[in-house]
Amino acid sequence: MANLRGALVGCGGMMRHHARMHPQLDGAEIVALCDIVPERFEAIKAVSPLVKEAACYERFEDMLAQEKLDFVFIATPHDCHAPQVIAALDAGIHVLLEKPIAISVAQAEAMIAARDRSGCTAALAYQRHGLGQFRWLRSQIQSGAFGELRAATCHLGQAWKTGTANTWRQIPAQSGGGMLHDSGSHMIDVAMWMTGRHPVRISAHIDNRDTPVDIQGYVAAVLDNGATLQINVIGDASMWHERHSYWFENASVFIEDEVTRVFHRDGTRMVLDAWPAAETPLVNFVRALHGQTEIYAPLECGLHVQQVTEGAYRSHAQSGAQVSF
Repeated sequence: MANLRGALVGCGGMMRHHARMHPQLDGAEIVALCDIVPERFEAIKAVSPLVKEAACYERFEDMLAQEKLDFVFIATPHDCHAPQVIAALDAGIHVLLEKPIAISVAQAEAMIAARDRSGCTAALAYQRHGLGQFRWLRSQIQSGAFGELRAATCHLGQAWKTGTANTWRQIPAQSGGGMLHDSGSHMIDVAMWMTGRHPVRISAHIDNRDTPVDIQGYVAAVLDNGATLQINVIGDASMWHERHSYWFENASVFIEDEVTRVFHRDGTRMVLDAWPAAETPLVNFVRALHGQTEIYAPLECGLHVQQVTEGAYRSHAQSGAQVSF
């Protein structure tokens, strides 16, 4: 199996996190790095031997022209996603993209059209798709083990406000939104991915907390089977905390960190806390390019999230009025 030639685009904190997780990568090598801030090259090379020999480029266009690449992994400001993804796909290069997909539904649709036109593979780095507890619950839902979904609530709290202060993430034109659009994207995505359900109408309340973007957000949705979904994101929390609660016809399931608790209607209970090793987005993507598996987060996941996020912003702008899909 010949190694695929890849490049990392956008070498800031998020990409350093991905590089740190991959001291090596079966089936691929990273031959190029791209960032408009050259000081970041040394920083990312310091955290992973995977990128130590990579050539460095400050212009995305120069890298595409000079390197023979099989794939790029993009983690740039959100307004850069669409033009960079489309340029790579049009050049016949596969793309893995950090979330969220874009800053508008129209951009997301254009990226999907470019993928289809090129015949290349494109995926999003929604890492919960590779975590055992979420994969397990999705399989149980798909098998019908718990019966019909009745309701779900997901919440995420983190110190997003202070962590992103004075960065592009709080500049609406570059980020496309705040906590709901950024970290909250995971909550919206995993709920739809696990359940296979999509909202038919939503209402939302947003609070910017004296910043240019949303910091706290609440979304209430009615899904296509009549179940309800609530998403609550708290971007100025004192700690990281994430919880997913699902109520089915025959059981209730609660995921908190790596512990999953199941309460069956007949009174039996289970606590699950031992899971297979996670498959990271980059590992999944490389394996998929080698034909060993399917990508676990296609661009359509990001499109659905973008539709819900834009709907939430529209609802808030109309004082919480319902928005239908």
